[in-house]
Amino acid sequence: MPHVDLTDSQWQLLAHLVSASLPDPGGSGGAAEAVVAYGLDPDQVRADLPSLIWLKFVVRDDDRLVATDLGAAVHFRSLYESAEERLSEVARLVETYEVQAPPLARCVRRLAQGSISFEEALASLPDSA
Repeated sequence: MPHVDLTDSQWQLLAHLVSASLPDPGGSGGAAEAVVAYGLDPDQVRADLPSLIWLKFVVRDDDRLVATDLGAAVHFRSLYESAEERLSEVARLVETYEVQAPPLARCVRRLAQGSISFEEALASLPDSA
């Protein structure tokens, strides 16, 4: 699977197309208005499309724009990597304060690893009240 650098607007368009198709703003005048109704700028969509089509992340299907399976895979991999990075930051934060709050650090680590549920994590912490 390719690793690509897209602009913020390209990521936004791809994310939208993964969940729903859009009218092609290059088509009829009403299509541009429909794109605006989705909160997207038709001019920006038109500017972003050539790259996304060339990368085979988006196709034109009649007068609609649709994400391809490859486009969806790239989108979801990006979401996964973002979540993984955030989880890594949480783990680093816990490590920083492990000496001050060992039970909390242990609990957060086990929760992040998936070895306990959220409810089990809460139950394993001493009452702070």
